[in-house]
Amino acid sequence: MGYAVVFTSVPPDLPPDVQARVRLALDEVGEACSTIAREDEFWTYLKESGFVLGHEGWRFHYHLNRRSRELVVDRCERIGENPPTNP
Repeated sequence: MGYAVVFTSVPPDLPPDVQARVRLALDEVGEACSTIAREDEFWTYLKESGFVLGHEGWRFHYHLNRRSRELVVDRCERIGENPPTNP
């Protein structure tokens, strides 16, 4: 069983097709994570880390919640000529 992909907030200008493709990419990440043994050191490092996915001029910040089996997109922002100054 994989992980559900959850977007906590979606900017109004995020194209629906970009969101759909990112959801598919993160579904694949969740499937891969579901194959990693519970005892693997990967999970120890994961507790301290978040992930970033760049796709078609957007940056998606997400983390994996093992307990709820969710990949949670915490923030997404447009990137390009004038990237945001706030991390």
